[in-house]
Amino acid sequence: MLWLPLVSLVAVEQGEVAQASVAVSASSQPVVRISPQADPDDPVRVDDVEVVGRRGAALVPPETVLDGAEIDALGAWDISEVLGRLTETMGVADEPLVIINGKRVPNPSAFTGFPPDALVRAEVLPPEAAALYGGTPGQRVVNLVLQRQFASYDGRLNASRPTAGGTSTVGGDLRRSAIAGENTRQMGLRLSRDTALRAWERDRDLPGQGPDAGGVTLRPRTDTVSANLNLTRGLGDWSGVFSLNGQARDSRSSAERGGVLIDSRRRMESLGASAGASGRLIGWSLQANLNANASRSRDDGFTDRRSENQSLGLMLSANRSLLDLPAGAVVANLNSSLQSSRSTTRTGQDDRTNRFQSSDFRGSLAVPLSKAGAENGVGRLLGDVLLTLGGSLRETGSGGGNEVNASLAWTPLKGVNLNALWSTSTEAVPEQQRSEPAYDGDPRVVFDFRNGEAVEIIPLLGGNPDLRPPSSERLSLTASLGPFTSWSLAANLGYQRAEATDGIGVLPDLTEEVEAVFPDRFVRDGSGRLISVDYRPLNLGSSLNEGLTAGLNFNLPRPAGGGAAANEAMVLRLALNYSLKLTDSLSLLPGRPETDRLRGDGGGTSRQSANLTLDARKGRWGVNASARWTEGYRSRRFSGRDDAGDLVTSDFASVDLRFSFQMTSSASRSGPRSGDAGQGGGRRRSQGMQLGLDISNLFDARPEARLGDGSPASGFGRDDRDPLGRTVRLTLQRRF
Repeated sequence: MLWLPLVSLVAVEQGEVAQASVAVSASSQPVVRISPQADPDDPVRVDDVEVVGRRGAALVPPETVLDGAEIDALGAWDISEVLGRLTETMGVADEPLVIINGKRVPNPSAFTGFPPDALVRAEVLPPEAAALYGGTPGQRVVNLVLQRQFASYDGRLNASRPTAGGTSTVGGDLRRSAIAGENTRQMGLRLSRDTALRAWERDRDLPGQGPDAGGVTLRPRTDTVSANLNLTRGLGDWSGVFSLNGQARDSRSSAERGGVLIDSRRRMESLGASAGASGRLIGWSLQANLNANASRSRDDGFTDRRSENQSLGLMLSANRSLLDLPAGAVVANLNSSLQSSRSTTRTGQDDRTNRFQSSDFRGSLAVPLSKAGAENGVGRLLGDVLLTLGGSLRETGSGGGNEVNASLAWTPLKGVNLNALWSTSTEAVPEQQRSEPAYDGDPRVVFDFRNGEAVEIIPLLGGNPDLRPPSSERLSLTASLGPFTSWSLAANLGYQRAEATDGIGVLPDLTEEVEAVFPDRFVRDGSGRLISVDYRPLNLGSSLNEGLTAGLNFNLPRPAGGGAAANEAMVLRLALNYSLKLTDSLSLLPGRPETDRLRGDGGGTSRQSANLTLDARKGRWGVNASARWTEGYRSRRFSGRDDAGDLVTSDFASVDLRFSFQMTSSASRSGPRSGDAGQGGGRRRSQGMQLGLDISNLFDARPEARLGDGSPASGFGRDDRDPLGRTVRLTLQRRF
């Protein structure tokens, strides 16, 4: 009589031996042991039995996994750059919810300053994971799994300069990182200087400029220094995290006003600290984080302004399983935040102090309706089905807001995920948008449709006390397939619809129709030339946006099982993302007819865009590339018809390219340490020098536009919209 296979796996932290045993029959019970040199994060396979309970596993299987070699191929300096590249290639629009080692933590940013090789793997979870980890509806979740043991000193020097010359950037970074189980430490220091770029160093000619216009800075001289410290400590069943960061910036620029060149200086200093803890209490998984921030800024010259800000916030989250259903556990998530801030602003004789308070509470309930593989017929027929119901309440000094949402995640087959999300909300107006004093911002170039020319204007910025709470309704339908085959081929398709009333925004393109609706926001001189525009926030009547998104990802297959062959194999990841707007309509004020922005009414907008990224590494060489394309569009001077005075913007495409070279060959890299080998573990970086060459805007493309009659459009000369163009950056990086 054969016994059912019995498999047990015990993983012990800090390098202890992990053991797996298999009982095969009553007469024969061989024991399989994992040697200390094997990777306890690897799956254990014994006679067609597989145990996949890896350290750091999330509550749901990942949709996409990057192992160590694929992470290294991204060519990133720190984990925050890994996240940025990952969200770009996966087409994730909003900021993801980051969890560490399969668990939610109070302050994920405490871990994002580590080197990329401090990661064992990075996982993008399916959309339903947001409900299980307390994220907002539709938010994606990224799981970062760290090494058990890690230590490094890293330094970096970089210098960049446009091929057209005129300005340059130099900078340096120093970093100390250490991981010992639950205890981590990361410290960093960064210095940078940007030199000024003057108008006389570029081909730039705008109407109405005075004799000193050549001295205007297209890019200010800026000196920046920043430092950070992050600590985490295990406290029995709990863990604590502490972060401290500060920054000082000094920026000098010149602008023309009334034909006179005025020099300006802006100095900013900020200091932030946070302390948090996470653990379990009476069945709940809890996270708490207290953060404090203080900043001040001083503007002299073009605008005389002083401001000071202090804020204190407390964020709490909790989740637990409430009861077990045949399809799984019902999970409750609770999140709340309390925020108090004080802001003082001085402009001339005006001295204003404002105090803001806000509170936010969110809750959700994740209910599994069906489970694949269940004994009942429903599970076998439907697969996995998860329903999430949620809501939120928000209170500020200017009123309250609320939201109700529901989502449904369905996995009918392995590798097939279907998701639907609906929400309706009324948002509270942020106090800062209501009470910030008005002030003149930095000059900017805009196209004035009335005169058919581009001019440099002085924008009026600040708050608007008359803002009303906006309301919106959102619907999202998405489908993802894969990964399939050894190429990890994966695809996704999505439909989004958003409708808003009284949405808070700023003026769209400055067409004659927009000026007719908001005449008080435009200031012209005696000759009719536009000199200032009021860009303070306002309530728009209504808007409707519909669109489709699609993506395709695949990897070059590599040898399985680890070893030298897998380590030396070429790594290549390719991702293509595409978006298509179906509807983009806007009513400037309540009661006014809606304008079709895709046809160019009320300020045009592009209908299509695409993004292609490539990350590859072979031996000592690495290549990273990204190409972006945006379809051209028309901005009509008068709604409903094309006109010779319309602005027709051309298609725009740009390519960024990065090369890296490791001075020490991969064969001489430090080998894996016990407990960290395989699947991206161990030391993956050499102690030697690494060289990097980045070329932004490889083909030196610039935005272009013409008028409706085909004549050149003012303000769209070669250096008007992008004075930098192609920029080359050289980086020297070393681990000490």
